[in-house]
Amino acid sequence: MSKVHSSTGLRVLIITALLLGGMLSWRQDRALAVMGLASAAAISVFTRPAILAYNRGREQWLKGDLSGAVEQLSLALQQDPNLTNAYLLRGKAYFALNQVPLALADFDRAIQLAPRQPEPYSCRALIRVGQADTEGAIADLTQLVALRPSATYHIHLANLLAQQGSLPIALTHLNEAIQLDPTSTPAFAARASLHNYLGEWEAALADWSKAIELQPDPALYYNRGVTYSCADRYDEAIADLDRSLEADPQQPNTLYNRGNALYELGELKAALDDYDRAFRLEANRNQVDVSDEYGLYGRGLAHCHMGDKMTALSDWQAALAVCRKHHNLALAKQVQRSWLRLNSGDPNSDPADPDTEQSA
Repeated sequence: MSKVHSSTGLRVLIITALLLGGMLSWRQDRALAVMGLASAAAISVFTRPAILAYNRGREQWLKGDLSGAVEQLSLALQQDPNLTNAYLLRGKAYFALNQVPLALADFDRAIQLAPRQPEPYSCRALIRVGQADTEGAIADLTQLVALRPSATYHIHLANLLAQQGSLPIALTHLNEAIQLDPTSTPAFAARASLHNYLGEWEAALADWSKAIELQPDPALYYNRGVTYSCADRYDEAIADLDRSLEADPQQPNTLYNRGNALYELGELKAALDDYDRAFRLEANRNQVDVSDEYGLYGRGLAHCHMGDKMTALSDWQAALAVCRKHHNLALAKQVQRSWLRLNSGDPNSDPADPDTEQSA
């Protein structure tokens, strides 16, 4: 068929369909008549200039021609300012072109026109996360899980709530995620982390174990090993940290934590060997992982066990700052206890205060 939709042949087809619907409504089954009329209406809709421009825009989008897509979709919206999908697709194109304000405006308009369509909320939430607009992203994801519940959306929402410190509400969403998808490793891992933050070690261990059952991974063994250490179950901690190091031996934080577990069991030489390997790895990289509060705390313990008080206090100060950022209440208390034991200073001193460290 010719691509010129206003051609005589297509007009004949539309008229024929309409006539067929009309004739059947008089002479044959009424259901067939309705089908004939619906077909004619569908053909008529897809001949509209707005739809034609939208389809061309979608073709350009699929080809990766973002500017061409924007041009055609803008033409479609000139013809029909209420074409929701055109706003949605143009918003995606604008976002891919890094024209974020224009993308947000299009997603806003799509939501105004179709408030029960999930995709614009998802797109807008993604942008708001990138802009550090946590409140806005939470609002969008809350609407999204109401419209289309999925494990992925619940996990994203739980992570944002956890960033705000709303740990119990975050746990509720992770429970929902696991109910929707009992095979979601990220959901079990995220819930295990929250249980860790709350000091609920047994619940955390159960979730780490389920995550490992679903997807054995060095990072998961590391995290479960750290949790075993927090629960004073050092033999099991060492076994997990061994597994993590077997898969990836170049992990200073894992070595620090295994060294500390060995130290607690009185295996001082093995502990010192782990500390030495960890220090050399960090020296070769010329950097310390400052995003892992458990690693920073373990590094501080290692320095403490080796008699380097000032470095231990510095590491624990950094660990406490990350604990507060992650709302990791349980480890923050542990860091403060270790700080006070080592520093033997004012019980009201704040390890996150640089003045405290200078006076130590």
